[in-house]
Amino acid sequence: MYSAMGICTSTVLQKNATVINFAQSRDSIDFSCTVMEIQNTGHSQCIRL
Repeated sequence: MYSAMGICTSTVLQKNATVINFAQSRDSIDFSCTVMEIQNTGHSQCIRL
């Protein structure tokens, strides 16, 4: 579900809890930081993992 294809901001905002839980369960600090940055900016761009 979370692949190198990237995750759109809209999906992150709609399911931010799921994404953050996923990041924490994977101990992915970089991923969680990226999610927080996207939530703060609110841009409609996509990110690549």
